[in-house]
Amino acid sequence: MVTIKASYTKMLKTLGKNLSIEELDRLLSFAKSEIDEYVEEEDMLVIDVKTSNRPDLWIPEGMIREIKGIWGEEKGIPKLELKESDYKVIVDPKLSKSRPFIACAIAKNVTLTDYNIKQLMQLSEKIDHSYGRRRKRSSIGMYNLSMIKSPIQYKVIDKNHKFIPLGYTEPQDLETILETHEKGKEFGYIVKSYGHYPILLSADGLTLSMPPIINSNDVGRVTEETTDMLIEVTGTHLCTVHVVLNILCQTLADLGAELYNVTIEYPKEILDKTIVTPTIEYEEIEINLKEINKYLGTKLKPKKVEEVLNKRRFDVKKIDKDMITVLIPPYRTDILHWVDIAEEIAIGLDYNKMGPTKWKVLTTGGLLPETESENIVRDILVGTGAIEVITNTLTDPDILTIKVNIEEDNFVKISNPVSKNYSVIRNSIFPNLINILSKNTHETYPQVIFEVGEIVKLDKGRTWTQTNAAYMLADTETSFEDAHKVLDQMMRLLETNYNLIETEHPSFIRGRSAEIEIEGKICGIIGEVNPEVLEKNQIWMPTVGFEIELPLIPSLECKKKYTY
Repeated sequence: MVTIKASYTKMLKTLGKNLSIEELDRLLSFAKSEIDEYVEEEDMLVIDVKTSNRPDLWIPEGMIREIKGIWGEEKGIPKLELKESDYKVIVDPKLSKSRPFIACAIAKNVTLTDYNIKQLMQLSEKIDHSYGRRRKRSSIGMYNLSMIKSPIQYKVIDKNHKFIPLGYTEPQDLETILETHEKGKEFGYIVKSYGHYPILLSADGLTLSMPPIINSNDVGRVTEETTDMLIEVTGTHLCTVHVVLNILCQTLADLGAELYNVTIEYPKEILDKTIVTPTIEYEEIEINLKEINKYLGTKLKPKKVEEVLNKRRFDVKKIDKDMITVLIPPYRTDILHWVDIAEEIAIGLDYNKMGPTKWKVLTTGGLLPETESENIVRDILVGTGAIEVITNTLTDPDILTIKVNIEEDNFVKISNPVSKNYSVIRNSIFPNLINILSKNTHETYPQVIFEVGEIVKLDKGRTWTQTNAAYMLADTETSFEDAHKVLDQMMRLLETNYNLIETEHPSFIRGRSAEIEIEGKICGIIGEVNPEVLEKNQIWMPTVGFEIELPLIPSLECKKKYTY
């Protein structure tokens, strides 16, 4: 969810209607948004955008674009008229392994007010933070075009290069900017990870910015006197920088700007070709009307679907009986499947006007046998005085390895994670419990916690999901026997015989740890936590615990679920 602020009277003026707050709120629902608050003395609406995958809606112009489609004042994909310019950007091959991609456009004859500038800055900051992953994947820059000469150099430069950063009056070298400027402190780690300094320079050597940190105080300052602008997006992902630029171009076009393209010359180390940006391309998706009607419970005809899609700012390229080819706006990033189009049709029809569908089969809900088995284990552990916790299945790999003295990394990794904190799927639970104890050292002891939850195991490229139970006790005087007592109580109540086999495990103390064996199969570990692990996690109390695989307990209905 993204929250933006907008002027109530200016939104009404752009819409050309006199609407109450309630009427505007209803219309904003078609843009997946709602009014959270109206500050009358400031004429300010606080609007919650209820989706994080529609950055084109993070500015009033994007919402108004959707509303005008619903009204029928405008229909289909807004057409961007792009004119040619002689501006070009030359990309340095040294950027190939750091921040290689850039997309640019020129906006001329744009009328900027203080309000419009603040809205553009708000949009840029929201996109940089969320879609751009805090400027790491992409970041936006806007400049006064009248001060820029072509060709623009996007290159690596020496750390001693100086310019006046935005908000300052004296020039500073690049290292100083990273260490002292507010944005340098916040985002400097990105540039430091490159091992060099990216810079944007005008042909006459004037500095535009140091992406993705800060603009210069002269070229990079956009004011109400600015009529012609250069917009650039740099980043690590080509598609991302193009989509972000498309969003900005569509917004500026809605503000009345004339748009011009910019030529980007890439070296062979990056793309070995020239690209003209913005790249206004319309992706296609084919939908089956029979499937749509079945999915929505409707009886729509092709022409009606085309009408509704036009209201939702899509174009229909072709209708072939029940097969409809839909064109997606170049500023949309969220259409991945025909179900997404079905949702757009439902919104266009207005959910509130769609009648309910009567159920065809009467069923009675209930718990799966596996869930009932898990609940039995939960009840037993609650009965021992432990408090149940729920931790994330996606976690930081350091929690599963470094923090518990384990070197192997035999777990499933996310190929494109939002952050390192959620980059792998856990293959064990007890490290998460140790992490919780490390965050609660200020609380009173004893601390007794457990979790019954899913893990994912990986073996020779094959993965499966199963449920494990883990238990941890931290107190001033605790030992192996305390964990063993709880394990023994749980096994007796589950009517399961087990054995303990002395073992060595890096997370536990040598001589005070054992494997849990059931019917000849090793199904868990129990022991006193290694002092090295306690120190790494800043836990200053003796800690004991165990983890056991529930599918290997015969009296339970828990099963391994193989994925592939």
